Amino acid sequence: MKKFGWTVWGIVGFVFAPIGALFLAIGLAATYTGLFRITGDYNLFCYTFTGMGALFLLLGLAFLSKDLQRRHRLRQAYYSGNCVDAEIVSILTVPNVRVNGRNPFVIECAYTDAYGETHRYQSRYIYSFPPEDLIGRTVPVYIDRLYEDDAFVDVDAIL
Repeated sequence: MKKFGWTVWGIVGFVFAPIGALFLAIGLAATYTGLFRITGDYNLFCYTFTGMGALFLLLGLAFLSKDLQRRHRLRQAYYSGNCVDAEIVSILTVPNVRVNGRNPFVIECAYTDAYGETHRYQSRYIYSFPPEDLIGRTVPVYIDRLYEDDAFVDVDAIL
């Protein structure tokens, strides 16, 4: 089974949503039960926790939703079988990501559709250096028919 991976949006959503739910629960508990003894303005405490909790929860759910939609589209593209052969243009290092002291690689590929428009896609992160002779070869790319920007580059087929 293919794994379509999480992006930074999904990870941020996984962090923000529980924090927001916790803050919202504390704010609502303070507002409706009066369980907390606070020196200072009690209403300010309640409004701050409720407002920040709701904001973090909504942002977290929005980020999770965005990443889940992307993953769903990639899965749909793969299982629908709308496959094109794209030419591998380059192998790029991702400099802003480090795992175990090493930077991952991505394979960048391109294909030209029937209308003469060139589309470029990048693979998932690859943690071992791909061979240089891949450049110029073709790789299967599964494209969603409705959202052409979402495509799954099947690097497992060539590595």
